[in-house]
Amino acid sequence: MCVQAVKAGLIRVVQGNLLGSILSNLLLVLGMAICASGVQRKSQAFNAQGVAANMTCQAVASISVCLPTMFRSVSHTAAEDELRISRLCSLNLMFVYGLFLFFQMKTHPDLFADVEEEEEASEGLSLYISVVLLVICTMVIAACSEALVGSIEGVSEDHDLPKAFIGVILLPIVGNAAEHATAVACAYKGMMDLALGVAVGSSTQIALFVVPCSVIFGWIYDQPMTLGFRKFDTACQLLSVALVSQVLQHGNTNWLHGAMLMTTYLLIACITWFIPE
Repeated sequence: MCVQAVKAGLIRVVQGNLLGSILSNLLLVLGMAICASGVQRKSQAFNAQGVAANMTCQAVASISVCLPTMFRSVSHTAAEDELRISRLCSLNLMFVYGLFLFFQMKTHPDLFADVEEEEEASEGLSLYISVVLLVICTMVIAACSEALVGSIEGVSEDHDLPKAFIGVILLPIVGNAAEHATAVACAYKGMMDLALGVAVGSSTQIALFVVPCSVIFGWIYDQPMTLGFRKFDTACQLLSVALVSQVLQHGNTNWLHGAMLMTTYLLIACITWFIPE
């Protein structure tokens, strides 16, 4: 969907959608998952080391968005320079994401092991069926994304919805509905490490890979897609990463933590409604 929107020149919608996906995973999905776990148990332990690695990557990604944004406010800077800086930062972020995957799967996989090692054996799909399903799903999603992007202008005008609200709040919630349900269901069953992998891991993937990829595709399609977000967007990302890091640093959560995360997301959603075009 981001590629289609970049190609159409909807830069602010893309930036809002990417930011909203990060915020919805870190605040809404994680908050709902923690609350769901709190319904069944007083507190829930998880692997704090793996989460710490994810949140460190989130901090690096937030800094990479903050710097081009603040560079734009420096006197006598040109838009072309901001574009070049964003592309350089994007390449570095993609390199960091590659390092993170190597760290997670090769050198330090023990840091990401579940606290509870109970695993249920189940039969999976064959490689051929999996590839065919992946290709079919990708084609369907591409067609739906193109239709969705083409309808944003009309929906915004017909229903008097701010584009900022559509991009930051509505699109991420709809687009990540399956992940939301998975994270909450896993947390309710006590599989908190898996729920964190879905919520925090997805936001790390978006911040370190999807965001820079959008900038690179903007380069390919000759669109001015940069890491220069609105200052409000940048502040939301930085503060959300700091809050989630504080909540998860002890390796133990309870329902109150989840309530605080969801309250923060609600505050951001309310303010986003009033952002002018």
